[in-house]
Amino acid sequence: MDLLRSLVSGKKKRLKEKGFNLDLTYITPRIVAMSIPGEGVHKLYRNSLSSVSKYLNERHGGKYRILNLSGISYDYSKFSDSVKEFAWLDHYPPPIELLFKACRDIHTWLSFNINNVVVIHCKAGKGRTGTLICCYLIFSGRIPDPNQALIYYKRKRFTSGGGVTHPSQQRYIHYFDKIFKGEIKSPLVTRLTRVQMKTAPHFNGNSSRPYIEIYQKHGLIYINKEENRVNQVALQDSWENIEIHDLAVINNGLCLQGDVLCKLMHWSLWGSYKICRLSFNTAFIPNDEALIFKKIDLDPDIFVKSTKVSNDFEVIFTFQKLCQCTSDMDLSDRCLDCQEVMTDEEKEKWETIRSVLNEREDADPAQLLFGDRHADDVDNIVMNNNEPVE
Repeated sequence: MDLLRSLVSGKKKRLKEKGFNLDLTYITPRIVAMSIPGEGVHKLYRNSLSSVSKYLNERHGGKYRILNLSGISYDYSKFSDSVKEFAWLDHYPPPIELLFKACRDIHTWLSFNINNVVVIHCKAGKGRTGTLICCYLIFSGRIPDPNQALIYYKRKRFTSGGGVTHPSQQRYIHYFDKIFKGEIKSPLVTRLTRVQMKTAPHFNGNSSRPYIEIYQKHGLIYINKEENRVNQVALQDSWENIEIHDLAVINNGLCLQGDVLCKLMHWSLWGSYKICRLSFNTAFIPNDEALIFKKIDLDPDIFVKSTKVSNDFEVIFTFQKLCQCTSDMDLSDRCLDCQEVMTDEEKEKWETIRSVLNEREDADPAQLLFGDRHADDVDNIVMNNNEPVE
């Protein structure tokens, strides 16, 4: 059984002590990453719920808080109901405000008692878990740079490779950092006018029939798929010369605000096929009103190895400003046009973020993360590391 679990957990560091063999890693003495506690057939290849419960109650009885990011519930009574849910989809970044809510919960719990620990898991205990842990390393004040946080998590959780590998999850850690440092203070409403591709994918020989789907929180808001496949424009591209192709031209503009998910699709003879996807938040659109995503910036993490698109492949979004306001302004200083077009929901998200930052109490980061500052290994791992973030 342990052999199967070890194979499933891959290169993640496992806890092996006092008869326990768990996919559970102390990122710091007070922050623990693990895979989801399994019940039924799932305990055959993931952490057994009973084993995790036994370990935590013996080692940290009454002093642990579990954050469940998976969206999958289990028997919380085995953990004295000390479980909080902050769920989002696997392989995707979270809503930006959720990261701040979760960090507030972690900060409050760790500040309350020096013996408290927080245990964070998603499903496999990799990407979503790492995204939140990296954000809290920044929020604690100990690691000032998101790339350093990514390296630290990667080195502590994995024997080699691994870490937070999906580009959009990495992107949202950088977003979190900019908000935490006060560089971004409020949402931005904009109009998307054009989506282009630098080179076109190869699915039928050197051609493809691409279209795009755009989602916001409440679902699909734009799609340019034709009613019949033969009407979908087929793009020919030999990749010998760099060509820019229009994927979508939106004459009146598509109003966007907040978190956005885009899926690039290909309509094949056998149905629709997802080429890649990407996520961004409109508050981080630069002043030149364009966002460019290179091949390495697109999800999933294995897309960078795809032979269906050229190494020069890019997705280019062009936007049109609604006014001269920028997201480095306080929400209260924004113009009336901004205030009117912003949804109450988006305003509430950023008010929540502002509240979390204003209420955050300063504490000794070394004590928050390590309990004993002599156990602080950040400098040894990060400052002496030459390994790039993947």
